[in-house]
Amino acid sequence: MALDQDKRSKIINLCPWTVSFTLPNSKAEVLLEGGKSTTVNNSELVTLADNKDVMFYGTGDGDHARIYVDNKDFREYVGFDNLENKKTQYIVTDDECQKLFELKQQAAFERNVKEKIIMNHEKHNIMEYARKTKINDLSKVRFLEEYTGIKF
Repeated sequence: MALDQDKRSKIINLCPWTVSFTLPNSKAEVLLEGGKSTTVNNSELVTLADNKDVMFYGTGDGDHARIYVDNKDFREYVGFDNLENKKTQYIVTDDECQKLFELKQQAAFERNVKEKIIMNHEKHNIMEYARKTKINDLSKVRFLEEYTGIKF
């Protein structure tokens, strides 16, 4: 698969706080507020992914990244997504949070949260989802408070 290195891709800060990083080729500084987006040259993004920058690479292969590149071709090019193997980059979205809260058994909920909610921004996002949707399950809320260290 070919990726046009001269085009730009949209990036989204998945953290609720401001993040900053330096582009490796141009040495430009990027400051991105929580939940906001901008565009960056693909060649810069490829270099960041190749260098396993934690903002984009997360804990491995793009999973649990702090910044999401909203370009399917880019994610396939750097290996974050693989359509043949049906692998997609894991990002904590409202849909992912909903799937976790739909688990009926408390043990299954706790196991899945521990496996899927790893980074601080993901912990913040699941608590925000619980607040926003007014989750009415005391055992799940108590577990989340203990696991994330964030009050409901």
